[in-house]
Amino acid sequence: MIKGRGIKFIENSILFLFILSLSIAITINFTPLYHFFVLKDNLGSLVDLSNQALMREYYHLLSFLNYPWVGSLNFSLPSSTNGIHHFSDVKHLFLVNYSVLILTVVPAYLIIKKMKKEKRLWELIIPAKLMMLGLFVLVMIMVLNFDKFFILFHEVLFRNSDWLFDPNLDPIINTLPDTFFMSCFVLFFCLIEFFLWIGIICGKRSLR
Repeated sequence: MIKGRGIKFIENSILFLFILSLSIAITINFTPLYHFFVLKDNLGSLVDLSNQALMREYYHLLSFLNYPWVGSLNFSLPSSTNGIHHFSDVKHLFLVNYSVLILTVVPAYLIIKKMKKEKRLWELIIPAKLMMLGLFVLVMIMVLNFDKFFILFHEVLFRNSDWLFDPNLDPIINTLPDTFFMSCFVLFFCLIEFFLWIGIICGKRSLR
């Protein structure tokens, strides 16, 4: 009994880590979202760049954050030492997330395949509903006070205050509005909820 529960806990943890890391990967690489804000708010004008040039800066930033072999951040905009250090910290988190995604994708596939073969997909229903409920609470907290949520988010993930950019030293921060970050969080939570909902649907179908 205890062993069976332990196995189920491990299976659910692997599946959730896969969903979590996949949702993060999709969110941080969904460039149309940033492009929308660049055009809507004409963000390039805030740093004396065209919107097209600003998008090139954003792609440079993503390349630095996403790829281990890109060792330097090639901005045409001025950048402080603290600002570059913060982006290096973010890069480390990105690579950790990709590592989790790579390490869980095959086990997650095998777990789902095994559960389907053993007709146990219905076991996904309750864990998925509990996770959806927990995420819904987080979303409500975020919506009610995004500034506090955003600050707490950074205090949890980073051990320094380099994320507190000085617009005079790191003008790139002027082109990353709070509304963009909030939209990223909303997209991230929606993706997780969507994947969990798929799990619930598959679980219910297995009961028929």
